[in-house]
Amino acid sequence: MAKRGKVLINVNDIIGKRLGKLEVISYAGNNYDMTLGGERMRHYYRVECECGTTKLVQRGQLTSEIVHSCGCGRRGRRGY
Repeated sequence: MAKRGKVLINVNDIIGKRLGKLEVISYAGNNYDMTLGGERMRHYYRVECECGTTKLVQRGQLTSEIVHSCGCGRRGRRGY
């Protein structure tokens, strides 16, 4: 369990789940984000894409479906 503001969240609840093309492998830790005028705890997860790429992604970006792949779909397009 980790604290999110004044709310406790279970950091392990999305481990093993597939979100878009990404599979959540493990919890990678947290960090304070001091931008936008306040302290916010950011939780990061190690994810693996269907193409085999591994990267770190913020929990909020995973759960709100902002990030659903490593960007591998863009690599084949012209100009990338």
